[in-house]
Amino acid sequence: MDGHKPIPIHDLRKANALENKDQWLKWRKEGIGGSDSAAARGKGKFKSTLELFWEKTSSFQREPKNWETLLCGQLLEPYARRMFSFKTGLRVIELPYMYQHPDHPFMLADLDGLVMMPDGSMAILECKVINAFTKKYYGTKENPKLPYQYEAQVRHYMCVMDIDVAYVIAIYGNTRNDVIIRKVTRDMKYEKIMIEELEEFWQHVQNNEEPGMFEDKDPNLLIKALEEKKYVDGTIELPYDPFKSLLEQYDMLMEEKEVKKQELSKIDQSLDRIKAYFINSLKGADDTRYDRGIIVHNDEKITLNYEQKEPKVTFNVESSQRLAEMYPDIYQKFCTVQKQSPRFSLKKENLKKGERYNHKYA
Repeated sequence: MDGHKPIPIHDLRKANALENKDQWLKWRKEGIGGSDSAAARGKGKFKSTLELFWEKTSSFQREPKNWETLLCGQLLEPYARRMFSFKTGLRVIELPYMYQHPDHPFMLADLDGLVMMPDGSMAILECKVINAFTKKYYGTKENPKLPYQYEAQVRHYMCVMDIDVAYVIAIYGNTRNDVIIRKVTRDMKYEKIMIEELEEFWQHVQNNEEPGMFEDKDPNLLIKALEEKKYVDGTIELPYDPFKSLLEQYDMLMEEKEVKKQELSKIDQSLDRIKAYFINSLKGADDTRYDRGIIVHNDEKITLNYEQKEPKVTFNVESSQRLAEMYPDIYQKFCTVQKQSPRFSLKKENLKKGERYNHKYA
């Protein structure tokens, strides 16, 4: 433990995620917060490294689709603090400040609470509101787990605040039993690597140079962020050499995908033959056909289901266009426009000898 003292730099009673949000977002641009920590190192579950870079260096800010979940979490923080005290008997105090690491000023901390430990020391409290479907990621009492992005968050806070213990309380219901508490102890080896990786990311921010795009464990996060960028109708010519290896890799993977697709098609055909045999077997001696069958073998019961579904009402493009033309008022009232994700494609063409591709720069 290096024995440093964190520096309070902003009063979160004046600006936070609920009130004066624009000012709070400006403060967050001053460094890397705990919820940024995993993404800054290419390990984020909700955000890519490049998207975080855009947030720190520009006005780019993607509106979260689960904003009501985030709002619920912020509003329930006082409840989570009281529930933690009730479950553990430990006193929790609110700490309404944003803190900065004195030796690594790009590292920021915005805590949900501080726990007063029996020996006089303090621990960090991080409050989460989850649902019954995501509580499985926290393991069991016998085999406790913690989602990596939240572990990274509290380890970031422990480093900034110079505190050796952190607790995460996850609320998934409205009773005393709908609570999960996980304890995290400080790991100095992890912390050293984390600081180096965060420092590298922050160097990109200070130099306004985009970090590498492909270190993220989930590149789909970056694709989702790129969809929010504005694109003009135009064509830009790109140099071949920087993309040579990527083009070769793309071709190789597309060929491999086609082979796998053919293999899957053959597997599907074999499965369909077996399915057809089972379905045709669901009949009695009088040729009455049933939608279920049971096979019993030793201590195992195997159930075959051939579920009959209700007719599905469809509304295709042609029907939608006719409705808009014949009943525009009804169409406007009940139809909503849904944003479509852009589709990427790569097409190769042979240019005639001496021909130059005519292009315009966007």
